Amino acid sequence: MKFWLFAPLLLLSLVLSVGTVSVASDQSSDGGFFDHLKSFFHGAPPPPLPPEGKAASVVYAPGGTPDKQVLDFMLAFAEALRSHDGAPMKSRLSDKYTVENMMGEGSASDFFMQAIGRIQGPEEIVITSVEKEDDVRVVKMDFHSKGRPIKQRTFKFDSAGKLLSADFFIIRVHGA
Repeated sequence: MKFWLFAPLLLLSLVLSVGTVSVASDQSSDGGFFDHLKSFFHGAPPPPLPPEGKAASVVYAPGGTPDKQVLDFMLAFAEALRSHDGAPMKSRLSDKYTVENMMGEGSASDFFMQAIGRIQGPEEIVITSVEKEDDVRVVKMDFHSKGRPIKQRTFKFDSAGKLLSADFFIIRVHGA
C-alpha cells in the first residue's frame, strides 16, 4: 500500500482537528494560524452595515407602566442598531445571556454584537408590557419598520436590568 500518498491527508486532518479545538477553547482572537485557518474554511464575517440616519424612537404603549432600566436599555439598543456598533451594549448583557439554538464555538455576547452590526434597525419600538416572573422582567414590544410587518419581540432582563435573552434575531440550524 502506498502510505506516503495518505500521509499528507492524515497530517491535514490532524491539524484541522487541533485547530478546531484551539479556536473553540480560546475565544480571544490574536490573528494566529488557527484564526486564519478558520476564516479560510468559514470565510470572513461580513462587515457591519453603515450607520443609519436616526435611531428608533422608544415609547410605551398607552397604559404601559414605565420601567427606567428597560427604557435605558432600549434607548441604548436603538442607538446601537442605528450605528451598527454593538460594543457599547456588551456591558448591558448579563453573564447569563443566552441565544436560542446557539451551538458550537463562539459566545452568546459575540453573536449579539454581530447581529447588531447586520440588522437594519426599526423606526419605532413600542414597549407593550413589562411583567415580573420571580427575579426576571419579561418585556414584550413591537418593532415598527417602514415597508415591513410589525414584529413582536420578547426581551428578558435580570433584576439589575441586564439582558438575559431576546428573540430579536434567530440562529437557523441548517439540516435540522
